[in-house]
Amino acid sequence: MNASDETIILEGLLQRVGARDRKAFASLYEQTSSRLYGVLMRILSDERDASDVLQEVYVSIWNRAGQFDPAKGKPLAWMGVITRNAAIDAIRRRRPGHVSDENCHELEDGGRSPLEQLQQTMLRRAVQRDLETLPAKQRDALRMYYLEERSLNEVAEIMNAPVNTAKSWVRRGIANLQGKNKDRSISDYL
Repeated sequence: MNASDETIILEGLLQRVGARDRKAFASLYEQTSSRLYGVLMRILSDERDASDVLQEVYVSIWNRAGQFDPAKGKPLAWMGVITRNAAIDAIRRRRPGHVSDENCHELEDGGRSPLEQLQQTMLRRAVQRDLETLPAKQRDALRMYYLEERSLNEVAEIMNAPVNTAKSWVRRGIANLQGKNKDRSISDYL
């Protein structure tokens, strides 16, 4: 497929996504996610951050697809701008000197000793490694449901699946995590 054919296909998909066509959204994701992920990896240099931001990017694309105007640019360029802006926002959120309302609670003294803080950090890293071993759909559903605190309906909509399927991915993901690590409780993952 040449570049102009791809552009026409992506324009059509974006138009259909703007009309809330879930199948078109799934197809758009399938055709563009690896490229947008590559952009995020170049900017963020971290797989976890890139995966998380990629989810945000596609939520933005879903919400803003109706605003895409082919007369103003190509679909990949438009999605690239959304991706780049999301990556910059992610960098701002993690910048050491940056304190936002969202992370002010981290400034409070929790009374934990340095050893307890180190143990918590090590546990978080171990949990993250465990999550990476899960099938992609289970991992993504768990992240959205527990870490992003989205409802099962939202998870299902974003992942273009029925609610019961999203619920199954969450349950199977938890079961897989528990099966891999008998020494951790489910609360370690939440």
